[in-house]
Amino acid sequence: MLGNLKTILKGSEDQDYTELVMENDGIAHLPIVVDRVESFSCSDRIIKNVREGKVVFAKVGDFKNINVDEFKRTISKIKNVCTAINGDIVGVSGDWLIISPSSAKIERDA
Repeated sequence: MLGNLKTILKGSEDQDYTELVMENDGIAHLPIVVDRVESFSCSDRIIKNVREGKVVFAKVGDFKNINVDEFKRTISKIKNVCTAINGDIVGVSGDWLIISPSSAKIERDA
């Protein structure tokens, strides 16, 4: 992958810097969107981003405490779509959700 260290680090002893040559192994960039869940209608926007192949970090905030039934419906809708497209969803620290498309997997500690 990185090859020989001498071929990667180009430079001589006379220079004050070393040029690091990075190889692109054909890995595409994965877009990440930071969003906020404030109502049931926000689920459509989040689902659209995930279907487009973007990873979404969504802040739930006080929405989960203000309207519990609507919050459950929203999460259920997002979770069902994730299951249908082989994506993944995980809650982080109580206030954040990470929703990923099938091209990205969320690793969990066992």
